[in-house]
Amino acid sequence: MVAYDRQLYVFGGAADNNPSNDVHCFDLDTQSWSVIPPSADSQVPSGRLFHAGAIVGEAMFIFGGTVENNIRSGEMYRFQLAAYPKCTLHEDFGRLLESGQFTDINFLVGDADTVVPAHIAMVAARSDWLRTRVREAKAGRDAHLSKLFEVDSRPTQRDCPVLEVKLVEAEPAAFRMVLDFIYTDQIDPTKGFRERHQSNEVVLSMMQVYMLAVQFHMKRLENLCINYLEASVNHKNVLVALKNASQLKLFFIKEFCLRFIIKDATYNQIVMSKEFETLDQPLMVEIIRRRQTPQLRSLQEDVRCETGPTIHDDLRHFLRNGAEFADISLVLEGTPIPSHKAVLAARSSYFEGMVRSFCPPDNKVIVSIGEMVPSRQSFDSLLRYIYYGDVVMPPEDSLYLFSAPHFYIFSNNRLQVFCKTNLERNVTVENVLQILEAADRSQASDMKKYALNLIVRYFSKVALQPRIRQLSKELLLDVLFAIADESQDNKLIQDMSCSSINSDN
Repeated sequence: MVAYDRQLYVFGGAADNNPSNDVHCFDLDTQSWSVIPPSADSQVPSGRLFHAGAIVGEAMFIFGGTVENNIRSGEMYRFQLAAYPKCTLHEDFGRLLESGQFTDINFLVGDADTVVPAHIAMVAARSDWLRTRVREAKAGRDAHLSKLFEVDSRPTQRDCPVLEVKLVEAEPAAFRMVLDFIYTDQIDPTKGFRERHQSNEVVLSMMQVYMLAVQFHMKRLENLCINYLEASVNHKNVLVALKNASQLKLFFIKEFCLRFIIKDATYNQIVMSKEFETLDQPLMVEIIRRRQTPQLRSLQEDVRCETGPTIHDDLRHFLRNGAEFADISLVLEGTPIPSHKAVLAARSSYFEGMVRSFCPPDNKVIVSIGEMVPSRQSFDSLLRYIYYGDVVMPPEDSLYLFSAPHFYIFSNNRLQVFCKTNLERNVTVENVLQILEAADRSQASDMKKYALNLIVRYFSKVALQPRIRQLSKELLLDVLFAIADESQDNKLIQDMSCSSINSDN
């Protein structure tokens, strides 16, 4: 196992007595495993175990190991780990929450109605329970406005009061941590102070977060809380955790605390402590009685295998089914596409500036990429990237979206790199002229050079394509110059060969 950029990578190993050649990745932020598929042109090593691995720069090196038939290998393989810029989905939405910009709903949390602002799109995408509360709040606001105004004189969406949802039983600090998870798929109850990891305050706060996760039907957050609590509880804080779990009626967590206390390795130390003397009598009796029963299994063994959807999964579903919460329409060739300002502004500086300063009063925005109007299929690919970081698209979409990162100003050039790779792997004689035009429009010099080289190499076939007659004068000159350069290079090689032969004579 090797570590790189908040991920742990494992290659190979034995599965059902068969050596594996899969690369598994464990994300420390999302606490989830995934299998990394190799690129189509990779030379994949055979399955092996007992091999060595190390990280050097942005690559993982694998050496040796035992392959099939118990043969020791002396091979070395290199796995490129940073071929593409990192997906910034979690960071982008995290910045949106931290900035407090463009919020359109206030949660009134706790007995004191502490105001916690958020974005309807994000909470509706990630929790069906909160989505229902948002619907109820909207229906209540609409009913109230209907009593005050006639249909023709009702205020626009922009002038309506901010939605409010009451969460009386929630703790403000715990709810803010739930929001952290909603926006980033991760939480840090220590706020960066790792020494507080096992403190009573942090353990209690995670119990409160767990309660909200159950209430909000957020299975992934439930499992994250369970994992954290199981790793945090020790002989020093388990009695406090047991007491809090009992008071909060968190029977699942209480069960784990009881199991921890009655272990042979911890029981005597815990019951002899001063904290045990102050424990409520019913809990004392329960501990002693449970000690007489056989040792039970780990808490994790009772957790269902369902891990719950990631932020990518939830926003994928929301892009398809979240039209009722749309607050902006992106108009492409006269067709409105319902979208969500918060998501667009979080992922694109262009949309962030538009929402802040020059959004049309009717919330309808004409879509373009510079002076180019994309196809509906390619714009759908762009929206998938904006909402949940998807970069899977047909080559023709990459032609349109090649310049999108510069125009919409994303956090990095991840989309452009994927588009470039997609085009290079799928470029043909039939589409190379379109790729040349797209590269020229987006000022992608590397991609343009690649297309010109391919045109020169297969010019006899490319020249027969009808598209060549539609090239601009400038691009035709670029093609001629590329052919001339190639001819000059070939002539130079021939001259050097002749000189070499003459010198030998």
